[in-house]
Amino acid sequence: MNIKVLDSIVYEVLLSLSLYKRQTHLKYLAISKDWYEETKHKISNELHKEITELADLQFEDLSVHLIQHCPYNNFKGYHLWLSELPLGEMYELLAPYVSEKRGMPSDLDKRRKNHLLILLKWYREYFIDIEEMVSPILTHNIKNVDVSALKEHPFSEIEVITKGFNIENLQVSEVVLAPTWHFRPLSLVDIFNEKVVLTYPCSMGVRDETLLITKALAEDKRLQILSGMKEESKTFTELVQLIGMSKGNIHHHLLLLRSAGLLRITPTRQEYFLYNFRHCRIKELSDLLLSF
Repeated sequence: MNIKVLDSIVYEVLLSLSLYKRQTHLKYLAISKDWYEETKHKISNELHKEITELADLQFEDLSVHLIQHCPYNNFKGYHLWLSELPLGEMYELLAPYVSEKRGMPSDLDKRRKNHLLILLKWYREYFIDIEEMVSPILTHNIKNVDVSALKEHPFSEIEVITKGFNIENLQVSEVVLAPTWHFRPLSLVDIFNEKVVLTYPCSMGVRDETLLITKALAEDKRLQILSGMKEESKTFTELVQLIGMSKGNIHHHLLLLRSAGLLRITPTRQEYFLYNFRHCRIKELSDLLLSF
């Protein structure tokens, strides 16, 4: 299994654009709770309209593979490289990662041009002002990855880095790890046939990590959820039945537990997760409290 750590500011630019478009899990993220509204007022009305009118992010979701193959890790270099990349070569780079579910866009070149246009505007109107702050944080979290531990114990180390993702059952041939500042404290997973992309959160410091865990534990229903999965894995549906709460409430509690690193999450190729109580996080809480 080949494991790579993605070192490119472009991926964070892309993630922030995706976050603005999808507004995924905003209330669970470490960025300002008003981030979306503040960003909306920062960018032009024209750009906001272009983003909201995007039918989907099909090309953007695939573009992580282009970012990985790009010889430049800065935005200007990526933008120029992708604009000049022959269409046939781009198709060949993306082809191994498409599937029946995540197909190749039929209008690939049109999608590329629109991607480059919107991403450039987004970079100029939003990201460039925070790049000097975010870039060294991402670099620090890349350098903190223990490469030797990844080689010796890949699955357990990936679980540590991502605060809970267990990918051993996926039997993939390639893993890409990429740090994120915008999606802290959550990790994300994308499966592309024999390749998995794991986006892991930049470290948040002793105080914030301690508060994530203690706040997640300070609720009876979340303790019930952890108790219900301490012996064996549970699916989301099984947890809904076990706890007797609405799907929305269970989803909310799982995200808080996930943010705190209290869940071992096993993705499956059937597009559902298996959840376990990640007991080792309690020992980590003890260590955090002692160093507080």
